[in-house]
Amino acid sequence: MGINLWGIVYGTQVGYQIMKEQGFGHIINTSSAAGLGPSPISAAYSTTKHAVVGLTTSLHYEAEEFGIKVSTLCPTFVDTPIFDKATAINIDKSTMSKQMKKQKMISPQQLAKIAIAGVHKNKPIICPMPMRKTMDVVFTIFPSLHRALMRMVCKVSRKARLT
Repeated sequence: MGINLWGIVYGTQVGYQIMKEQGFGHIINTSSAAGLGPSPISAAYSTTKHAVVGLTTSLHYEAEEFGIKVSTLCPTFVDTPIFDKATAINIDKSTMSKQMKKQKMISPQQLAKIAIAGVHKNKPIICPMPMRKTMDVVFTIFPSLHRALMRMVCKVSRKARLT
């Protein structure tokens, strides 16, 4: 909660006040695709990310009258060394590394380009992963299929839980 939520809240408060006084600016808060829908096996993480999406999308509309733009960046897997230091239960590090490499990752540079394009379009939510849109459709139109997929994710994730 400390960094994932309160870091965003405090940073937004400070930036928002400065931008309000100057009459312009653009706040970009980083959340995660986990903030846009269910994220099995990581309820605490998902809770903080949902809160960031809620705060930021609310401010997107609220801040408009002050000349301030606000966007939420919601990536999934970005190719950084974050998982190199992660530990897992019931799975060795090399297996975990192989599983993570199977994920469709984008580079930090690609993410930055997508974020900048989203800022130029003043998007309230910038989500660079096409799979996210597919999951939104499945979640909305085929809820029972979505539940089945989430159960499968739970089952697989429990065997290789990241800590």
